[in-house]
Amino acid sequence: ARCSEVKKGKGEGLSRMHPDMAESEDSAEGSEGDHSEVAASSDESGDEEEYKQGVEQILKHTGKNLKRGKTMAMREAITTAKKYGLDTSKITEAEKKLDEHKRQQLREEVEKEVEAFFQGDACKDIASTEKMVKRAVDADVGAEVKRRLTEWLDELIITRPLEASEQEHARTYLKQNCREFVVAATREGGRPVVMIDLEDGQKLPVKFALDPPLFNLLIVPDAADQGDRVASMTEVPLKSMVAGRAKDDKKVSKSRGFSVLEDEDVECAVAVRYEAERITGALCFLEPTLLR
Repeated sequence: ARCSEVKKGKGEGLSRMHPDMAESEDSAEGSEGDHSEVAASSDESGDEEEYKQGVEQILKHTGKNLKRGKTMAMREAITTAKKYGLDTSKITEAEKKLDEHKRQQLREEVEKEVEAFFQGDACKDIASTEKMVKRAVDADVGAEVKRRLTEWLDELIITRPLEASEQEHARTYLKQNCREFVVAATREGGRPVVMIDLEDGQKLPVKFALDPPLFNLLIVPDAADQGDRVASMTEVPLKSMVAGRAKDDKKVSKSRGFSVLEDEDVECAVAVRYEAERITGALCFLEPTLLR
């Protein structure tokens, strides 16, 4: 309802509108004389409070039924309420409802944009994804929508082609880690690590050792930490080994043993595929940190 539709009387219509809420009469109607003007002025004074009540009802009704397409009506109701000096708290409450409604509209619109974004090629571009993330954050979209966008952006950044300087840095990093691994695996005792039993998820302490020609990796039980169960000794040709994240390896990630790991262990788990005497296999090891 518009404020100009407020009617006079309880339960019945006003015979005329408040002068400030209606357009002025034409010159013909204005020629009726001074008596009409005096009467109208007197009525204005007497009906002011009634008009305020009518405006308040319209403000309350519009706020309660606020939905898409009714924003302009709510703005008009608030403007009229201010004009007639309604209670400030009621106007503030109406403005708050209007603001919440507008933010909800924006939130819904941006969430739809995000869905459309993932259907197009723009989602493969880092710059476009960064813009969409910012727009989503500014619109205060739902937590799940934010998570989906930020995780996708992280994935794009991690999997993007390396720049020349980054490639050189990666080579240096790999060489240094390979040297450290060989030194640890060839010294007495070997390099300690935890092996995951893919049948039941039990953690078995073992050590990596390399034979002198560096042809084979030996996985031996850790004599210093013997529990109820001991891992069997395994020998794997180095050239057949392929390592990767355990959660990305289909065979390892679908095993019963892997499914019982804690979330933090899943992130630090490494899958190793190998072939020995024409038999392929998969092992799972748990490192203490992501960088180990």
